Amino acid sequence: MTIIKMNDVKYLVVLSMIIISVLSAREPKQITLANQGTIAGMYITRFRTKRIVAYVGIPYAQPPIDFRRFAPPEYTDLPSWEGLRNATIYAPDCMQNDPKREDIQHPLNKHDELFTKLLEAQMEEPRKKEYSEDCLYLNVYVPDDFKVEGYPAMVWFHGGDFVRGSPNSVNPFQLVLKQKVIFVSVAYRLNIFGFFSTLDNEAPGNFGLLDQVAALSWVKNNIESFGGDPDNVCIFGHDAGAVSVGLHLLSPYSSGLFQKAIAMSGNVLSPETVNIARKEIITVDKVASAFSCFRKPTFQLLDCLRRVNFQALLDIGEPLATWKPIVDTGFSNITQPFISDQPSKMFNDEVFSPVPVLTGYTNMEDGLLLDKGEDSGISQREFDIMREEVILSDITVDNSSCFTNQHHIQDAVEFFYKPIPPTTNETILRKQFLDFYTDKVYGATTYQLAKFISKHAPVYLYRFDLKPFSDVANEGIPDWIAVPHNFDLIFTFGLPYLALPEDFNKWDYRDKSISEIIMKMWTNFAWYSNPTNSGVIIQWDTFEVERPGFFIIDRQNFTMSTPATVNYKAFEFWTDFYPKVLEIGTKCCKEVQDDSGADSVFAQKIFKNIVALYLVLTILS
Repeated sequence: MTIIKMNDVKYLVVLSMIIISVLSAREPKQITLANQGTIAGMYITRFRTKRIVAYVGIPYAQPPIDFRRFAPPEYTDLPSWEGLRNATIYAPDCMQNDPKREDIQHPLNKHDELFTKLLEAQMEEPRKKEYSEDCLYLNVYVPDDFKVEGYPAMVWFHGGDFVRGSPNSVNPFQLVLKQKVIFVSVAYRLNIFGFFSTLDNEAPGNFGLLDQVAALSWVKNNIESFGGDPDNVCIFGHDAGAVSVGLHLLSPYSSGLFQKAIAMSGNVLSPETVNIARKEIITVDKVASAFSCFRKPTFQLLDCLRRVNFQALLDIGEPLATWKPIVDTGFSNITQPFISDQPSKMFNDEVFSPVPVLTGYTNMEDGLLLDKGEDSGISQREFDIMREEVILSDITVDNSSCFTNQHHIQDAVEFFYKPIPPTTNETILRKQFLDFYTDKVYGATTYQLAKFISKHAPVYLYRFDLKPFSDVANEGIPDWIAVPHNFDLIFTFGLPYLALPEDFNKWDYRDKSISEIIMKMWTNFAWYSNPTNSGVIIQWDTFEVERPGFFIIDRQNFTMSTPATVNYKAFEFWTDFYPKVLEIGTKCCKEVQDDSGADSVFAQKIFKNIVALYLVLTILS
């Protein structure tokens, strides 16, 4: 029997305190980056004992300024430095205008406004908004412990309709701390800076997407130095970030740089996801005219545009077009295209990277766009007019003199979606319109994407029906709205755990528990390509054409879908029957078919026009 004397106990206590003090005082590991130099990071700490390591503002390509403006990112020769570089200050965001609700060109939607307010409420002080053309930087967040096996890297592409957004807006602290993954957030060029194209070899376009490829290449070459596994990279995005994920599945530039993909509330198969050259000729003319540049030859046009002040380029150039990716086939005889064809055609021809995919949407993505600030529904007249406008956007063609059998097409949709039995209840009609819109825009494209990919790789689909229990998260959201756009990210990033100390009790314990489960499933997918592989006893089946299934996340429980919870017949209507109706109804003036994946889904700007029409009808009534 060993007897420990009091002096020994005191010695052990003092020794333990010294060890704890030494460990807490140690600096984060310095990282040496290939062909660049050495960086020092910082700790991000909560409640003194919980912390992760962050290395922020790391350049992954040369600054896209001067002669590099409107050019692919240069990342074969990376920025380098002597000595130790502090990676402790966030870089400015890429050039963009501050969003305002009154912005006519790109208004700030209510769901973006409310979610931004929620994010900012969890910061000790508001982050200063800084913008720069020199913006190709990324942030790396790493667990603060030691592990033999390499961590998976989750590379995040932010949303914002390709015209705005920041890699610094989400806080991955809880995700990294609890789930032991490396989180990388990437800045990429936006609006005219990222997506202007001269439609030839001089400036093919898609520079924002090529920036993302440069970042993925950097991750491939450096993530092992942070403790990550370069052969286990999961690309991860929301909104335009999710569309980016879909385009990386298709592009030869991205092939081999990632092993799995998560796309949330955005789908590459939506129409107008990508521009086509013949519709962008006028954009080049507008840009040349706006800055008094010679239109041709294009090398002179670019020389002129590269001398324009960056703020003037943004202020005058951004409103000239809808900036987004473009099908760039035939633009260059030197390099291969980033997007060689319409996305639906490429998926149909099986020209994509067959990696595991997790994707889905919320059940009222755009519900807040119909919120008038009072709990009132829509009339039958409003329902009919808005539905007809939605369908009209699918059958509008360039040749205004051609004939379309619009009534035939409209009647088919009305027949499928008219309430049975008939009703004048405006609340029911509002729900009916949102079901119609969500089925068409989000459900059908998600279903179609799964049908394409599931032949070659596991696909996990979800629909997020779970509205937070906490009042703080539902502030400004009417009771009739379930889960609007962005609000699934509350759980994905563990927001209930990130509140300031004075707000911590404002979050319902149920939201905290659910957030733990969601984070575990998403990171399970990053680790193992299966969201329920470890730590959760939940059934989430892969999608199969013969047995299609969505994982339904709601307040009652998490279960696989049934015909009672998911309208599969509606998805088949939009992906199979409706395109045939369109084909017949527009046969007389059929031109080269623009992409639509499900040939049925329309861009959000169309819906905004419908909302404007809805408000006019409300005023008139």
